[in-house]
Amino acid sequence: MTTDLLYQLRFLSDLTEGPAGKPLFVYTDIERPEKDPPRYRSRLATWDGGLRFLTQGEAKAPFWRGEYIYFTRKVDKASQLFRLPLSGGEAEQVTQLKAGIEGYKVSPDGRRIALLTRGEYEPPKPDAPRIYETWPVKFDGRGLLPGQPRELWLWEDGQAKPLVKLAQDVEDVAWSPAGDGLYFTASSAPQERWGWIQRAYHVGLDGQVNELFGGVGPIVGLEPTPDGGLVYLAHAWERGGGTEHKLHYRSADGQVRVLAQGSFLNSVNSDVRIGAGTQTPRMGPDGRIYVVVTQEGSARLLAVTLEGQAEWVSPATLNTLGFAFCDHRLYTLSEDHTHGARLTCGDEVLYDPNAEALPSLPTPLEVRYKAPEGHTVQGWVLLPEGPGPHPVILYIHGGPHTAFGNALMLQLQLFRAAGFAVAYCNPRGSTGYGQDYTDLGRRWGDIDEQDLLGFLDHVLGRFPLDANRVAVAGGSYGGYMTNWLTARHPERFRAAVTDRSICNWTSFYGAADIGPRFTYLQLGARPWENPEVLWQKSPLSLAHRVQTPTLVVHSEQDHRCPIDQGETWYTVLLQRGVPTRFFRVPEEGHELSRSGRPDRRIARLEAYLEWFKKYL
Repeated sequence: MTTDLLYQLRFLSDLTEGPAGKPLFVYTDIERPEKDPPRYRSRLATWDGGLRFLTQGEAKAPFWRGEYIYFTRKVDKASQLFRLPLSGGEAEQVTQLKAGIEGYKVSPDGRRIALLTRGEYEPPKPDAPRIYETWPVKFDGRGLLPGQPRELWLWEDGQAKPLVKLAQDVEDVAWSPAGDGLYFTASSAPQERWGWIQRAYHVGLDGQVNELFGGVGPIVGLEPTPDGGLVYLAHAWERGGGTEHKLHYRSADGQVRVLAQGSFLNSVNSDVRIGAGTQTPRMGPDGRIYVVVTQEGSARLLAVTLEGQAEWVSPATLNTLGFAFCDHRLYTLSEDHTHGARLTCGDEVLYDPNAEALPSLPTPLEVRYKAPEGHTVQGWVLLPEGPGPHPVILYIHGGPHTAFGNALMLQLQLFRAAGFAVAYCNPRGSTGYGQDYTDLGRRWGDIDEQDLLGFLDHVLGRFPLDANRVAVAGGSYGGYMTNWLTARHPERFRAAVTDRSICNWTSFYGAADIGPRFTYLQLGARPWENPEVLWQKSPLSLAHRVQTPTLVVHSEQDHRCPIDQGETWYTVLLQRGVPTRFFRVPEEGHELSRSGRPDRRIARLEAYLEWFKKYL
């Protein structure tokens, strides 16, 4: 098993209902041209007992309505809407907007299309100066943001015209069941946008906008109900950055009740996913609301009545990436510890795109560590071949409000295949274990450290592992904790890899695309208010204690954890005489390990393995 395995993998995403009650989805593989770098290729496909491709050119975000299958495709670097007639023939380009489209929804009768777009806006040339008077000015994966807010346009009879123009971006949109209007979300002022606060609105086809509710926190996944109500996920930041969503139902008369609370959406980590999937609330044919919830390492599908009665409708043995009802049958895209996304129906696997490419992989051994405070930390161990004792890598997930669990982590399997045991767990701050567990309470580097080291000691005593050959690694929040642990416990680890990390909260506050709001929601501090908190929680304040040989991995276009974080950590360790190396990647952002250019992803994995082999 080598890193080149990545080139052989196939990825399923964007599952939706297709014609004749068959599932429609995006199939992505990796092309390797002779003279150009490898690249992802996404095509539309359907399943009718066998795989059938509907396009050969790029196609994403499919949706079927009436006589057409709609999808998006890039034209001159801007995504445009296309439609493929079921009667046959070539796909027709529906939109020709200079800014392209960033989302679309087809009306129930198929006569109109709601478009999220910046219209005819043309950004300055790359070498031209930019002027901003708001924030954020950049976003990871997108780079510098346009000066034009995202608008809601309406396509009808071959023409697209603006329907809603606001000072802030329109974020989400959904048609009313009758097709006579749309619901959408947006912030009402810059200060709300800065704080992840949104409001919900209704707009008629005449452009008349009415505010419905909001102004206290984020609103996600608007889903109208046949009785004139609205279902959505929302909260009011009651527990800071660790606040979990609640599933709300707002009736036609404006009465609101909470139907369920939990770690909604799939927050389980994996590095073998490309594309998206429906996980937000959707009305099922039985009148219940279906939504994905992460619970104890598995993302499962939950069905909830409008009275609040809830029932799991997918097994805990599968991790749900997306779902769709096709002719009243429920199809899902599901994964588990040893498989990427597969097309499933109930417990039955209909299609596995990697059945031949992916070797038989060992299932991680589940471990539940009982902490002294009384809570249980769920985790897993991957053991290499042989009797041991094995060198072990403590691997820490990002977030912190995500989780490890029932999903394939290819890089951890590669570490195991190279002879390293891997221990990984969900410390406090992780999702899927209740609101109190998810809320770190501004205690970064405190209670999470206790759980990580307690879990590590537990597995060292239980499995044939070498306590003198322990490494620590992780990305994003996991990179932060790698820095923190090697500074706080300088003699504990033989090697470290810190990936897209944070080492200095003060510079992160101003340089990151989410810096001000994320820093305040997580730590309750700003540079001019409690600056000592930001410094005390910065690994940089303890960098003089680090002794562990450290590989620093960072991408130059990472706007989530900007590259100055990696540059600073590398420079300080180097100046201190700590064995260190900087693996610096051009043209990539925060998602390098999950969706970066394939050859760069492989180079990153090789750098990890080389470092562990040298020092561990």
